[in-house]
Amino acid sequence: MSISLLVVGHANTGKTSLIRTLLRKQDFGEVSDRAGTTRHVESVKIKIGQQSAITLTDTPGFEDSIGLWQIRHSDAFRSYQGADWLLPFCESSFAREEFEQEAKILKQLTKADIILYVIDIRQAPLGKYLDELALLASANKPIIPILNFSASTSAHMEAWRNVLAERHLHAVIKYDTVAFYFEDEKRLYQSIQSLMPEDYDTLAHLIKSREDAAQLRKTMASHQLAGLLLKAASTRIECTCYPPTDDDSQMFENKIRTLESHFIRQLLRLYEFQEEDLVATPLAIQNDRWQQDIFAKETLKEWGIESGTSALTGAAIGAGIDVMSAGLTLGTATTIGALLGATWKTGQHYKDTLKSKLTKRYFLCLDHATLTLLCLRGLSAIHHLHQRGHATQKAYELNAQTQNDDLIAHIKPYWKQAQQHPEWATQELSDSHPSLQKLQSHLEKTLEKNTD
Repeated sequence: MSISLLVVGHANTGKTSLIRTLLRKQDFGEVSDRAGTTRHVESVKIKIGQQSAITLTDTPGFEDSIGLWQIRHSDAFRSYQGADWLLPFCESSFAREEFEQEAKILKQLTKADIILYVIDIRQAPLGKYLDELALLASANKPIIPILNFSASTSAHMEAWRNVLAERHLHAVIKYDTVAFYFEDEKRLYQSIQSLMPEDYDTLAHLIKSREDAAQLRKTMASHQLAGLLLKAASTRIECTCYPPTDDDSQMFENKIRTLESHFIRQLLRLYEFQEEDLVATPLAIQNDRWQQDIFAKETLKEWGIESGTSALTGAAIGAGIDVMSAGLTLGTATTIGALLGATWKTGQHYKDTLKSKLTKRYFLCLDHATLTLLCLRGLSAIHHLHQRGHATQKAYELNAQTQNDDLIAHIKPYWKQAQQHPEWATQELSDSHPSLQKLQSHLEKTLEKNTD
């Protein structure tokens, strides 16, 4: 048996938006800036696996609570005590005519375990809202006030707290259906726990499952971003000259933009948003000439070359270079091979790298500034979606972001490493890929500092 929560409030305070955010779904009900958008009662369940934990019931908004309060205290219903007036009222002509919408709410009061009263704290606590609270209190059901739109400072916050405290409603939940924070949702479930102690364990299980799901989304998002960065850094195309022709530059830029677009689509699916929810401004791409310095310390380390390796095996790779480059003397190539002190297998694996240096072949790759921008845009997208409420109507514009020097210093070595592996650009990197795992870990730590 799930806990029944009745979501009520004045018209246009964000009742349907609250349910969308709790469900992590955009397709529940209808949300707009028009007053009285919800015109009927609709219920939906929050589940743990296949078990129903909570039933949320959406209702139309109160439209004339002052008039309803007057009817409640008219001769027709004055004699009723407590909740006894609800059924007679719902069967009266008032419920079929001028108070049709309010009657839909009142009919649900007897079925609910707890009432969630949604308040738009951008509005002062006017008399009509106080009448709504009084009408709801007559049902003798626990009420949890939800202070919606609390992410922004409101001049009415203290007034609302005082009004609620006067009515012995102290378990107040700050919430925002647009700027979502999981800790707010957690406090809501904890308030329900205190009111429904017999369901304490079920709600504890629900909180834990929601926390685990949020962490899993963040981990998967970091994994997707790490994959994007390694693929972008390892992407390169051969061109006939440097600076490249317009066609070569366009081909290269299209490859990078396609990678980012694929990442964004993956991210939106992960967080259950639509493509129109995030608009990415075109990535400013600067290409660079890739021509490896074969004597660089990073290159030698990447190839696994030790200083004690014999010059004889180095001479073998030098002979191989001579065959590949076709334009160098055997002596020159053999000398280079001796200096490297590598193996023939290494020469085969990195023949493109070596040949580009020795025969002046040109490759386009991303410069570090563009890779940095790509990384920061990805982090910004994850951070936003992680805290985006599913009732948000405004698209998020992804553009240039603030530099994070500490993060970039940690992950730059992975970019350099990826540039040694052009095959990564076309491979499906496994979850156990060492560079992918380490880069993902750095990204996760950065996100933990900036999200709840």
